[in-house]
Amino acid sequence: MSAGDKPAPVDPELGAAKESLSSGLRALLPFARHARAGLITAGAIAALAALLGIAPYWSVYQTVVELLAPTPNLDWLWTLAAVALAGVAGRFMLHGVATFVAHKAAFRIQYNIRLQLAEHLVRVPLGYVNRRRSGELKKVMADDVERLELFLAHAVPDIVAAVVTFVTLLIWMLAVDWRMACVVFAPAAPAMALIAYAMRHAGMHAAEYKTAQGSMNAAIVELLRGMPVVKMFNRAEDDVRGTENLIRRYVSVVRDYSLAFLPFGTGFYVLLASNVVVILPIGGWLWLSGELATETLLFFLIVGLGALSTLVSMLFLFANLSHIASGGTLVAEIFAQAPLPAGPSSSRVVSNSRVDFDNVSFRYDDSWALQQISFTAEPGTLTAIVGPSGGGKSTLASLLGRFWDPQVGSIRIGGVPVAELSSEELARQVSFVLQETFLFNDTIAGNLRVAKADATLAEIESAIRRAQLTDFLARLPEGFETQVGEGGMRLSGGERQRLTIARAMLADAPVVVLDEATAFVDPESEVAIQQAIAELVSGKTVIMIAHRLSTIAGADQILVVDAGRIVERGTHQQLLDADGLYAALWTDFNAANALGLAPSAEELQ
Repeated sequence: MSAGDKPAPVDPELGAAKESLSSGLRALLPFARHARAGLITAGAIAALAALLGIAPYWSVYQTVVELLAPTPNLDWLWTLAAVALAGVAGRFMLHGVATFVAHKAAFRIQYNIRLQLAEHLVRVPLGYVNRRRSGELKKVMADDVERLELFLAHAVPDIVAAVVTFVTLLIWMLAVDWRMACVVFAPAAPAMALIAYAMRHAGMHAAEYKTAQGSMNAAIVELLRGMPVVKMFNRAEDDVRGTENLIRRYVSVVRDYSLAFLPFGTGFYVLLASNVVVILPIGGWLWLSGELATETLLFFLIVGLGALSTLVSMLFLFANLSHIASGGTLVAEIFAQAPLPAGPSSSRVVSNSRVDFDNVSFRYDDSWALQQISFTAEPGTLTAIVGPSGGGKSTLASLLGRFWDPQVGSIRIGGVPVAELSSEELARQVSFVLQETFLFNDTIAGNLRVAKADATLAEIESAIRRAQLTDFLARLPEGFETQVGEGGMRLSGGERQRLTIARAMLADAPVVVLDEATAFVDPESEVAIQQAIAELVSGKTVIMIAHRLSTIAGADQILVVDAGRIVERGTHQQLLDADGLYAALWTDFNAANALGLAPSAEELQ
C-alpha cells in the first residue's frame, strides 16, 4: 500500500472483533495438522451420509409421481419404500461413523494442545505462571480446549452434511423447475447474511466475555482454596460477596452477548421457515395457470419446505465460532510468552559446587527487583540471606534455580553459567526446600520419586530415616503407599516439610537452597526438621533465606539484602560490630524474643 493509499475507516470495536476471531482461529490451525486426515475422512463419510439422507426425499417424490399415474405399480412402490428405509438407516449409520472419526481427530487435537501448553508452561519463567491466577490457566487448558473438541467432533460432520444436502437439493430442484427452486432458496442468502452479522455483532463482546469468565473462574478457585481462612476469620460473607459480584458480572456479560446475537439469530430462523409463505401461493398460481404439473407442485411442497432446515447446523457453527476463537486467542497469548532459553542438549561438566553471582540485576516488569548482586558461596559453606520483607531475598535465591534469567550479569555453578546447563543437569546440581511445601496427590513413595524416578526402596527408606520420618511412617498401615491427598492435606505441616526434605535428600544435589523451613511449625516438628536439615546440608553448599536470625549466627557469610541490593556482608559478629541494618534487625529479633513472640537464641541452640 502506498503512502497515499488510506484504508477505509473501520469501527475500532468491529476491527478488534474481526482480528480476535481470525487470530484466534489461526492460533488453533497448527494443532489440527496431525489430525487433518481424520477430519477429512469424517467429512467424506458425512457427505456420503448426507447423500443417503436425500434418498427418502427422492422416494417420496417418485411415490407421488407413481400414485398420480393412471395405474400405480405396487411393486415399484414397495421398492421405493425399501429405498427410503435404506437411506434413513444408512444415513444415521454413516453419520455416526463420521462423528466417531471426527471425535478421534478432535481428541488428538485436544491432546496436542494440552500437551504443548503444559510443555510450554514448564519452559516459561515461573513468574509468568505465578502472576496468572490458576483459574485463568484452568479455563484455557480445561474449558476452552474441551469446547474446541466438542466443536470439531460435531461441527465437521454436521456442517459437511448440511452443505452437501443444501447443494444437492439445490441442484435437484433446479433440474425439476428452476422457477420454484429460486422461490425455495430465495431466503437462504439473507438468512446467511443475518447469521454472519449476528456472529460479528455478538463477537464485539467476546473480549469482555473472556475477561469476565477468567476472573470468575479464578475467584471461585481462590475462594475454594482459601475456604479454611475464610471460615477462620468469619469472612464468608465478604469473600462470597466478592465472588458473587464477579459471577453477576459474568452473567451480565453473557446476557449482553446473547442479546446482541438474539435478534439477528432469530431472524435467521424466521427466514429459514419463511419459504412456505411463498412456495404455496406462487406454486399454486403456476399450477392454476397450467405451467406447473401437480406432482411438481407436491414435490416442492413436500421437499422444499424442509430444504433450508439443513442450514440450521450453520447456526451451531456461527454461535460457537467466536467462543472457539476466544479460546484460541488465550492459547496464543500463552504461547506468545517467550520461554527461558534452553541449555545445551549435552550438559557441560560442573567440577565443583561453588556458586558465583556476578553483577546480577533482575526486574520482573519495569522496576528492578535486584541490582548489582555479587557474591561467592564456596563448597561446603553456609551463606545466609537476610533483610526486610520484600527486599529481594527469595528472588535472589530463585535465580539460582533459573526460575527466571537475570537481565544483567551471570550466575555460575562450578564456573559454568547456569544458562549453559541443561535443565536435567541444573536439577542435579541444585535442590530447593521451601516454606510453602507442595506434594502431589500421590503416595509417599510417588512424591519422593519426583526427585529420583528410579529410586530403590532402600534409598527411599534411607531418605525417610534421615528426614526423621521413621516413627511417622511406622504408624501408617499402608506405609510408603499411603496417599497424601491433594497438596498433602492428609499430613501435618511438619510431616509435609520433612517429606520435602526427604525428597531433596534423594536428589542429593551438591547445592541446597533453603527458604527457612522451620518458620511456621510447632516446636516438636521444628526440632525434627532442624535435624533433617542438618542431614541434608552436610558437606554441601548451602544458601539459606533466614527469617529467624538465631538460626544463622554460625553462617560462614551473611548477606543483608534491602531494596534489591546487598547493603552489608560478613559474619554474624562482624555485622553486629558494624552497627548497621543487620544489627538493627538483630535488636528487633531479640526484642520480639523478650515479648515471647519468637523463640530465643538459647532455645534454638
